[in-house]
Amino acid sequence: SQQTAAVTTDSAAVAQTAPADSRPYAPAKPALDDASILAQLAHANTQAVRGSAVALKQAHSRAVKALAQRLEADHKANLKQGNALATKLGATPAQPDTSATPEMTALQGKSGAAFDSAFVQQEIQDHQATIDKLQNTFLPAAQSPELKALIQKTIPTLQQHLAAAQATQKKLGSN
Repeated sequence: SQQTAAVTTDSAAVAQTAPADSRPYAPAKPALDDASILAQLAHANTQAVRGSAVALKQAHSRAVKALAQRLEADHKANLKQGNALATKLGATPAQPDTSATPEMTALQGKSGAAFDSAFVQQEIQDHQATIDKLQNTFLPAAQSPELKALIQKTIPTLQQHLAAAQATQKKLGSN
């Protein structure tokens, strides 16, 4: 019993004197609110639309151009839905950052088959990461039933995009 008290006292003393970031647990991240989720969705959609527009101009392969057309149309529609929901929920529709991302800059420096391959690979990576974020971060954090519904509706579309990008990658590999 005295050992338990000593351990408890020592632990309490360490917790009181140790800097907050040296504790064995990380402080909880602030919860995402619906407005910040909608802003992040808007940013992701805007980047996808911008990347697709570049691909429509620079792609060499018809398959890559077809993929870019589909991505552009679907992400524009999702952006519009997200902004409408933001307005309905009383949040300001996001004005996403339109500066060039490193990925966009790298794509703009490529042409022909190198562009096609890099674009498709980037879309595979982006869609895998976005699907994961929607399922594991945004969906559990969303408060509004309408936002949850939008996320649940978006996931299968992104899974279709991922499958289309992977199929396009296979086509490029066989050329």
